[in-house]
Amino acid sequence: MNLKHGLLLSLAAFSASACLAAKPGQAKDSAGSSKSEEGFVSLFDGKTLNGWWKQDKVPKFHVGGKWEVVDGMITADQDPPGHGGFLATKEKYDDFIVRLEVNMDYPSDTGVFLRMADDGKSHQVTLDNRPDGQFGRIYLPWTQNSVHDSPDGIKYFKQKEWNDVEVRIEGEPSRIRFWLNGTLVTDFQHTPQTTKGVPRRGYLALQVHPAVPTHVNWKEGNRIRFRNIRIKPLKPDQKASGKSEQKPSSPKAGA
Repeated sequence: MNLKHGLLLSLAAFSASACLAAKPGQAKDSAGSSKSEEGFVSLFDGKTLNGWWKQDKVPKFHVGGKWEVVDGMITADQDPPGHGGFLATKEKYDDFIVRLEVNMDYPSDTGVFLRMADDGKSHQVTLDNRPDGQFGRIYLPWTQNSVHDSPDGIKYFKQKEWNDVEVRIEGEPSRIRFWLNGTLVTDFQHTPQTTKGVPRRGYLALQVHPAVPTHVNWKEGNRIRFRNIRIKPLKPDQKASGKSEQKPSSPKAGA
């Protein structure tokens, strides 16, 4: 092989690899996200809400919701009617990957909340199964609100089925990536301005949204279901031990 021929082959290989760079709408493998479960720790034992607490330090409008363990899954309901709320881990995290499965009735409205502070400030990756809802929107409650839209995310959601969710957050200002059923839906890089007010480290939380006058996000009898929740901290010195830095009270089944 002469030098010119070798150079052409190298350039062709580089061009092919560049075409495989991660872009929203591509499959998980081409986005570089590993399917390996190495390093992941379960956050839900399938029987109890041990390791979780009903986040009641947020603004009053978002204090509520009913969280139960039913048939090996966490179910979320508005309670009292029209009132939603958060279920948060007792442990705090900064850089991590979280994987879970979600099954949502229509309409319903939830999300994965990252680095949540006691007052609720956080990064939300939306899972809004409702009219005009978005899967993969980045919303910062009580700070910047919406900083990234994802109008096409709902294309990858399966109604009346279990859906695989993966979220990766790292760095500060953080980069947030979201895969839905193996497809990279969101790849968002924060700036100091867009992330202002959100802590570097906080709880992981799930939500059942309260009723609002601006859109339909719930119907009586609907449920949101979660299972197979596991996390992988991305820093060598940060372990998902299940022990909390603080000790909020655990929610009772049906609380």
